[in-house]
Amino acid sequence: MKSNAVVIALFLLAVTSGSVARADANAELEATLREVTEKSLAAYDRENAQEAIAYVHTRSPDYEGTRLALQKQFEDLDVRPELVYFDFIGHDDEFAVARVKLKTVATDDSAFQNNIVDSILLFHQEDGVWKAWSDHILGVELID
Repeated sequence: MKSNAVVIALFLLAVTSGSVARADANAELEATLREVTEKSLAAYDRENAQEAIAYVHTRSPDYEGTRLALQKQFEDLDVRPELVYFDFIGHDDEFAVARVKLKTVATDDSAFQNNIVDSILLFHQEDGVWKAWSDHILGVELID
């Protein structure tokens, strides 16, 4: 009976240790993805198209469209982006997923409608560095 208790205790210790290691790895990945998102927004806020596009995977299906749109947006808009929500959903061997809400507010008297965009953001590594791959907009809330 005692040996069964020892085996069960060792099994629980192994399972718990594995869960802690996975939780630590997920927390580290979440922090990395959040940092990628925040740095991308900071580059956008500085209207630095070259730096902003550096946070997008070069093989992303959205890469070329994003690259072309950035300079046009900087010419036409004066807005400030802000990350208001970031929730790491999970990952597999290739992609990581987060739900993100971005608030964008005009800094001038333009006709731009301030908003919060709720989206699912996919990340993929390029040369060992996590970058944005694509997004899917879930909704847009217009704000004052």
